[in-house]
Amino acid sequence: MVKLLTVILFFGITLNVVAQEYQNAISAANSIEYSYFYENLKFLSSDELKGRDTGSEGYAKAADYVVDKFKANGLLPFGDDGTYFQKVPLVKRSLNRSSINFDIVNSDDKVSGVYGENYSLLVNSTYDKIDENQELVFVGYGNILPEDSINDYKGLDVKGKTVIVVMGAPKSINNRSSYDPFYKVTNAVKQGASGIILFFPNRLIQGMIFKQMHGFLQQPTMALADKSLGGDMFDFDIKTAAFVKKELVKDIFKLNGLRLKKELKNIAKGEFASKNLESKLNISYTINVENINCKNVVAVLPGSDPELKSEYVVLGGHLDHVGVGEEIKGDSIYNGMWDNATGSAAIMSISKAYNELTEKPKRSIVFVCYTGEEKGLLGSNFYAQRNGITDGKIVANINIDMLGGLFESKDIIPLGYSHSNLSEAIDFSAKSLNFTIDDNKKMENMYIQRSDQISYIKIGAPVINVANGLNAVDPKINGEKFDEKWMKKFYHSPFDDINQEFSSESFLKAIKLNFLTLYYTTNVIEDIKWNEESWLYKKYVMEK
Repeated sequence: MVKLLTVILFFGITLNVVAQEYQNAISAANSIEYSYFYENLKFLSSDELKGRDTGSEGYAKAADYVVDKFKANGLLPFGDDGTYFQKVPLVKRSLNRSSINFDIVNSDDKVSGVYGENYSLLVNSTYDKIDENQELVFVGYGNILPEDSINDYKGLDVKGKTVIVVMGAPKSINNRSSYDPFYKVTNAVKQGASGIILFFPNRLIQGMIFKQMHGFLQQPTMALADKSLGGDMFDFDIKTAAFVKKELVKDIFKLNGLRLKKELKNIAKGEFASKNLESKLNISYTINVENINCKNVVAVLPGSDPELKSEYVVLGGHLDHVGVGEEIKGDSIYNGMWDNATGSAAIMSISKAYNELTEKPKRSIVFVCYTGEEKGLLGSNFYAQRNGITDGKIVANINIDMLGGLFESKDIIPLGYSHSNLSEAIDFSAKSLNFTIDDNKKMENMYIQRSDQISYIKIGAPVINVANGLNAVDPKINGEKFDEKWMKKFYHSPFDDINQEFSSESFLKAIKLNFLTLYYTTNVIEDIKWNEESWLYKKYVMEK
């Protein structure tokens, strides 16, 4: 009986200690001040930083600002040579605009594109010069959707040719990836195409979308100087990629004796309308090449457990945005408030909360603000592979990209949730803040490989990136339509600034959620591990 009482007493004390530890974490989360976050958010998204483009003066100012905050929050330098900076050598490539030629030729007739007016180009980092004469093939929506019995390339040989692709899918198909240009390009590459021309069929949004896309595409591309690390934005073998206005495609079809309006009606109904065209694309241009150095901002909070401190959990988010671009309604500064000043500001808030904790984390935490995410996840790719950690290894990554949501939601969508036991941390933080969990596979499949967390998956570390749910607290808000509207009007535009409408409560709860997720990961999970049935685990860890 005495032994039994002793066990019960010990177990009760242990539960009380754990409960108190959780309560300390929740108290620390609740002490996070929105005013501190907003102060940092406002500066990082200000016009003063000119959109924080990779390698720019504005980015350098933002990086210095983050360093000052990390120092004030008691974090130690964890970059190169005892500093808070990790140098990231990059190669910058830009179009020599005077060299560009873009003609579609059919016998003695031709249609010429005007760069910046009806077409824009994505620069391939593999080539310094392009001079191509390629056959053209119309492949409708360019979709390959076996589950819907759709293959727009069926029966066509597009090897070494340029495909013309419509953004979207037939009206009967609800597949968001069909609006993803990288999905379209990937399909074209797999079929052997050497070029791709993309356009939106909706006439009403032509001007707005083209300005946004051209504003993004005309920016210089960047790649890691060390090509062995991979990770270029143009990470596929295709020579030319153009985004064009519908009117230019209409002229191309007319040159081939076809009516674009008729073809679009047919494919919208689900009819197969792919075909070889008689005309050819003559395209040529040269590339300016420049070597530059940029930097990640890196700090560490060493773990307190003698054994677990060699296990590093990385909390990261990208600091860069796209800089100055095409002027829209009198504004050319692409401030990147939600994308991703919110993420960097949240990281500063979380580091401050950790500094105020009496009990330091058992595992070590690396706080990183990356460069070059918008250029192809360059900073995170470089850090994941060149972090210089010699006394342990990275065991997990929590990525913050576009913090929470612009409206308050009842649920969260944790990308990576079912792939590892980091799900336990999400369960804890979601329950603590009364969120329900939407393990949304469709959204996860779209985005899990398209933000900085993929750099850590590739080195074998489980990841979490918490997105806002679609079930709004306000019944008047349709979450999915709200997000779609934002993507069309605000994404990579001057309107993503501090003046747009957003929910301060949503941002604050998202910071608390990430703090608690990080806390549970560093202090409670005994052994961080993959779910071995995870397709991410099988693709990136088992196959290595």
